Amino acid sequence: MNAAVFGITPFGCTIACLLKEAGVDVAIIGPAAKAAQVNQSGLTVRQTWDGKVITSSVPALANLNFTPEIAIFATKTQDTLASASAASPWLSDSIIATIQYGTKIEQVVASVLPRDNIVTCVLTMGANCHRAGDVTLNFKGDMVIGKAYGASDEKVDKLIEVMGSILTVHKAAKIAHFNCTRLLLNLPYCIPAIIGEKVQTAFADIEISKVAILLLQEGIKVIEEAEVHIENLPDFSEASLKTLLAAPLDEAAVHFGDLVRLMSKTPCEGPVLGSIEHGEVSEIDYQNGEVVKIAEILGFPTPLNSLMVELVHELENSNKFISKKHFLSIVSDHLKK
Repeated sequence: MNAAVFGITPFGCTIACLLKEAGVDVAIIGPAAKAAQVNQSGLTVRQTWDGKVITSSVPALANLNFTPEIAIFATKTQDTLASASAASPWLSDSIIATIQYGTKIEQVVASVLPRDNIVTCVLTMGANCHRAGDVTLNFKGDMVIGKAYGASDEKVDKLIEVMGSILTVHKAAKIAHFNCTRLLLNLPYCIPAIIGEKVQTAFADIEISKVAILLLQEGIKVIEEAEVHIENLPDFSEASLKTLLAAPLDEAAVHFGDLVRLMSKTPCEGPVLGSIEHGEVSEIDYQNGEVVKIAEILGFPTPLNSLMVELVHELENSNKFISKKHFLSIVSDHLKK
């Protein structure tokens, strides 16, 4: 069995390292500078819950130069089209796995690669990279796997077998619904990026957690308006989310902050702040921005998620975080309009 993992990202590096440890012949594909760093230092995954450090010597390539049995796209959504296009001559017969960071990655891949080879994966992992190839794994999470298009059961089952060697996996019939659930749960992570604080620190402030609850309330209304069912993830239930969002705002905010602090023993950047800190474009357009796009089609207002998209783009351009006090003032003024 051989595999190619696209994306020298937290998910990509973790999966490549764990697959190598499990005996899979794997290479990782990414930008030349990051590939050079991985070739020099190897891949390292540091598990925070038990202190275990996993190291693997995985070849890193700027461009794919072989035909893998499994091609795993763990790229950020905005980088996926270029990666898939460049690799397309090698992937006509490969099982193609897409791992969601934001949304629509399988649609992007399907625009240049055989759609019936694509199997979608939704991963609940918490991971951050301090440099290319060096990952802090805050929690391993589970993976839900299903077909986005017309992939055969044989392809799905083969991917489940391989991913099951490194993760706890679950087979799903309606994978698109799981994508929407993951999208919803990602909505608050823009806030730590805007104020420049780790996730646990940011949401220890009840006023900041109130904004997170309001974002989730707005997001779930959009998803329900779109008539998409929220599927239970292995570590998340629809009932618990709806109970949280139905509680009085102060109570819900305190509970949300407690849940976030229990996620990991070490502070997490979250996906948006992780991109900002590395000087990269974030996936805000494929997370909060996707909710805004869906709402626009439905004629449904999303003032708070729209504001988050605007503030993250301002941050990307200015590279300047704003204080909690200023952030809360902006949110308050915006909601009064």
